[in-house]
Amino acid sequence: MKIIQNNSEEGYIEENKKPFDPAKFFLKHLHYWPFIVISIVISMTLAFLKNKSTPPIYQVSSKFFVKEDVNSSGILDLTRLNTRGNYNNQTQKLSNEAIFLLSKPLAELTLDILDFRVGYYQPGFFVDTELYKNSPIHVEVDWGHPQVIGGKMDLSWSDPNSFVLRFPEKKYFQNFPDSKPEVEIDLSEIPAKKYKFDEWVELPFAKFKVTFKGVEPSGNTLIKFNSKAGLLAKYTGEDLQVVPVELTSSILGLTLNTSHPEKGSDYLNTLMEISLEEELNEKNRMAKSTVDFIDHQISGVADTLSFFEGRLQNFRSSNRTYNIASESNVVYGEITALEKQLSQERFKKQYFQNLQNYLVRETYDQIIMPAGLGIEDPILNSLIQNLITLQNEKSRLLNTQTEASPRVRDVTNKIMDINASLSEVVRNVTSNTDFLIRDLQERITRIERQFSRLPSTEQNLLKIQREFTLNETIYTFLLQRRAESAIAMASNTASNKIVEYATPNYLPITVKEVTTYIIALVGGFVFPIGVIMLIIIFDRKIKDVKELEGKLLVPVLAKIGKSKSKSSLSVFTEPKSALTESFRALKTNISFIVPNDQSVAIAISSSVSKEGKTFTAINLASIYSLNDKKTILVSCDMYKPHTFRDFGLKGDQGLSNYLSRQVDGVFDIIQPSGHHLLDVISSGSIPPNPSELIALPRFKELLEDLKKIYDVVILDTPPVGLISQSFEIMKNVDVILYVLRFKYSEWSFADDLNDIKIKKGIRNIYSVINDVGNQELNYKGYSGDYYDSQNSKKSFIANIFKRGKAAL
Repeated sequence: MKIIQNNSEEGYIEENKKPFDPAKFFLKHLHYWPFIVISIVISMTLAFLKNKSTPPIYQVSSKFFVKEDVNSSGILDLTRLNTRGNYNNQTQKLSNEAIFLLSKPLAELTLDILDFRVGYYQPGFFVDTELYKNSPIHVEVDWGHPQVIGGKMDLSWSDPNSFVLRFPEKKYFQNFPDSKPEVEIDLSEIPAKKYKFDEWVELPFAKFKVTFKGVEPSGNTLIKFNSKAGLLAKYTGEDLQVVPVELTSSILGLTLNTSHPEKGSDYLNTLMEISLEEELNEKNRMAKSTVDFIDHQISGVADTLSFFEGRLQNFRSSNRTYNIASESNVVYGEITALEKQLSQERFKKQYFQNLQNYLVRETYDQIIMPAGLGIEDPILNSLIQNLITLQNEKSRLLNTQTEASPRVRDVTNKIMDINASLSEVVRNVTSNTDFLIRDLQERITRIERQFSRLPSTEQNLLKIQREFTLNETIYTFLLQRRAESAIAMASNTASNKIVEYATPNYLPITVKEVTTYIIALVGGFVFPIGVIMLIIIFDRKIKDVKELEGKLLVPVLAKIGKSKSKSSLSVFTEPKSALTESFRALKTNISFIVPNDQSVAIAISSSVSKEGKTFTAINLASIYSLNDKKTILVSCDMYKPHTFRDFGLKGDQGLSNYLSRQVDGVFDIIQPSGHHLLDVISSGSIPPNPSELIALPRFKELLEDLKKIYDVVILDTPPVGLISQSFEIMKNVDVILYVLRFKYSEWSFADDLNDIKIKKGIRNIYSVINDVGNQELNYKGYSGDYYDSQNSKKSFIANIFKRGKAAL
């Protein structure tokens, strides 16, 4: 409670400052509830229509087991060299496998097998139903021709021989086979046209053939062509989720949101099978490269072996020599062993040279594992194994990431490190091989000198026999290695496996529907509340009588009701209305301030125009005259005089003329109003100095003379907030009525009224609230409707919206 001292009078005036009361605030604005209810009903209706017009979403799931590769090279490990890199742990492998399953290349391979590029739909009232594997027609599309996508085409038929094609939607796009950007096309002007089944429909924007496979002779089906890019975006986007089933498990759970459960199941199952095929192809790639390399070597060796075999047979036949002498046999055995070893070292050197070229060009996909060729170098095999593993990981990462991504850059750095280490190892083993080749060649040269002591026939036979045996040994070695690689490739199986195939789930997901209703309910409630709060915050108009009474520091003498009459003389035209009753209450309350046995001068003012100041003055004067009080109404507003107009009087002679001494007698400016005991003094001609005239002693003398003649003197003064002359009038009256108009006056006007009371020290000022609705009026338990027989006949719904309209 705040105490404010009035310096112009003794005593104190109390102003209540109450804390914010949420309950009171809620009850105060409870009359807005019809709009909140309507908003909720509208939002829930929109949510219902949205759910009904949205195709149902089904969810299918499957499980995929991911296992570490034991020997990803695909080579049969006859040498028992089981070396593996330690660059990837199981968590990284799970993550990489999940990325691979979500990659567009794998999705593209899957979609190439499945026929998802043409969708078939059964027209429905709210939503079209997809006909997956159950369509009465089949459409074959020429994707080498521009095609229309993005919208559905209507195919209807009345016989199994022909159909009618329509384009019912507003927006279509044209897809081009040469990867040009899609363009929007308008097909609204294309008329419906009949075509035959099993014949190509060729249009500038489409080319397809429709085959009828149904039973019913008539029907209607919608078809939609989908671009490959659109399908890839759909099946690699948010609809497909790949996550570990448990944190500690190596099983991935695949979940797909789809418009048709069987369609989603087919996609997941095909996706997992394609993934296994790709894994097996990757494992077999190394073995196949080894087999291809050996086949290329074998082809050359086989021709040479056949050539020397023929020469050996011809030489023996012509020279009748079939056996080599014992001395020659010893030399032959030594040189054959050395030449066999030399051929193997040359084979290794050729491999090292090819490997060095691959490392320089960074074409790692052509590298062959040394173990597959019989090169048993543990360090070399380990480095190449790690290099191939990292290269495979990088290839999988690039399916969904770019070269600049952190994970790809990390793998690339590891590959470069291994490349450098591997290049150094290859240089060392190549140098060792060169040294061994030179040594073998020198030893063979020394042994060949012993041939000169042998007979020429044996020398020639020995040479041919050496060449034949050498090629035969190489041929046998290559065949053995090829067999090992072929056996490994044939026995390879995918490390991963499908744990659980996806099965159709025909129960749609209801979470999204429930979410839509919840959002609609919350939005339908919050939105009008927010709008109402904004209206309350930014609306400066007075709309609460009780709150106004609590804010004012002056008493409220009366609440004036609404006038339904176009005339300002409401008291005379509506004597039984709530409005007239409110003026009777005002007169009664004034009688408690000024005794009935003495004359009273009452000034009526307001903050601005159109607050009902003149209306209040006229009807208050009228109510006094009806109660046998001789009353005069004086229009003191010399700026906008219009009081005389309501009574149909002339305004050329009035208050301004009397104060400026243009008229000497008081009775010369008094005009009868035409009503019993009620006279009027108009404001007269508009003077150049109204405020100075009011301040003259002659005005005070006029009031004293009028109080001697009349029981009640009502002064209609100018607005206080606009013209200062009203304060001059207030000094000479008994009661000042300050009019505030309901839903028109601003809250700052109430502050102005308080300032007049406190700062200017005016003691006899009171407030009147004008234009108050009937529901704000109450007389001894009777609302304003008691006086209004028409309002009581309105319906309950009409009254609800009337209250809502008044609130706003």
